[in-house]
Amino acid sequence: MKCKGSFFLSLVALAVLLGTYSAKLAAQEGGIYAETLTGNWSGKRSQLATQGIEIGLDHTVDFMAVTEGGLDRRRSYSALFEPSVSFDLERLFGWRGGRVFIHGLGIYGSRDPGESVGSIHAPSNIADSVDTFKIHEAWFEQSFWDERLAVLVGLYAADSEFDVKETAGVFLNGGFGTGLDFSETGKNGPCIYPTSCLGVRVRWHPTSEHYVQVAVLDGVAGDPDQPHGTQVHLQGGDGALILTELGIHQNADVNSRFLHAALGAWYYTEHFDHVRALDAEGNPKQEQGAQGVYALIEGELFREPEQATQGLSGFLRVGYADKQVNPIRWSASGGLVYTGLLPGRDEDVTGFGVSLASNSGSFKQAQRTAGSPVLSREVAYELTHWFPVTSWMSLQLSAQYIRHPSMDPSVQSARVIGVRHKVTF
Repeated sequence: MKCKGSFFLSLVALAVLLGTYSAKLAAQEGGIYAETLTGNWSGKRSQLATQGIEIGLDHTVDFMAVTEGGLDRRRSYSALFEPSVSFDLERLFGWRGGRVFIHGLGIYGSRDPGESVGSIHAPSNIADSVDTFKIHEAWFEQSFWDERLAVLVGLYAADSEFDVKETAGVFLNGGFGTGLDFSETGKNGPCIYPTSCLGVRVRWHPTSEHYVQVAVLDGVAGDPDQPHGTQVHLQGGDGALILTELGIHQNADVNSRFLHAALGAWYYTEHFDHVRALDAEGNPKQEQGAQGVYALIEGELFREPEQATQGLSGFLRVGYADKQVNPIRWSASGGLVYTGLLPGRDEDVTGFGVSLASNSGSFKQAQRTAGSPVLSREVAYELTHWFPVTSWMSLQLSAQYIRHPSMDPSVQSARVIGVRHKVTF
């Protein structure tokens, strides 16, 4: 274990040195770095963009090790390859308000670090236990009335627009993304990374800052029996997943600070097993539907004098789920994020966050009856620091402590260290 810890500490030290050196080099040589590693393709990329075609390609790798507790002390890496292309149909064909978006996922790695920790909180929010390539999103969107109303149809990931906290995006732990009260629901999870669903989303802006959005999606994400590739598996018993969210989103400018607040709700129309109650034949009692609600707020708390982007931001989110069919009754997360905390490192981002998930009383009672008692909650803490190496490459350091993994009293609390490397092509 000492050797493994030293390996990752060496990576951390190398990342810090490389980031510092590259920042100085960039300052000396000015704008020699393109926004992407492959540049402008001899002008072809900007020409395509002018015509309405935007092409993106990102590659992210997480290196992680459990240094204490958990189920084992294995090192792991998790990688995500993300190609995307968007088509502005007005620029291409004169189709006003039309847009097409296609987003792929190439997921691979040695091992999901969550398997070493044994936690509900995923130490890496890109890791998955299955290596695969899939089309994650492929949809058409039509906007009306100066983009105040937009209707989207196709293969859609709900976490691209629902329960989104921009401030929390810096953290590696999955608990700071979609709330665990929602992400751990459904017969194959909800329609979020890494599995999307066919559906329809309607979004309305009554004002420039206020919005209301509703989505009706397939009630079972993908195909539970086939995790590989793009799976669109519609069956009569899938039911539907209905999402609603209303909120306010105020962008930062010279006279105002960034603010985002939202209330959301979700509902599955199909039947689910009760976590504790049994029917006359001794099988789990069937409950009609499952639902939950959440609230979030995020925004700037402090802005450095005469600086548009440097300062302190924060976020807070809490959500509740139906206790009859969901083991997790409620979850909450919050954190503080500072941009430009270190002198001379104006673009660096430093964050500290806490996320917790709490079991329902019904689930705890059922586990006691089964002879496998569980604790009340699991808590994850993360301290992270992100910095650009070039305009197209970044490194990020992460230290996590996950208390009571899976609420299993036999599993020790875990410490995890990690490094994220990202390149935009």
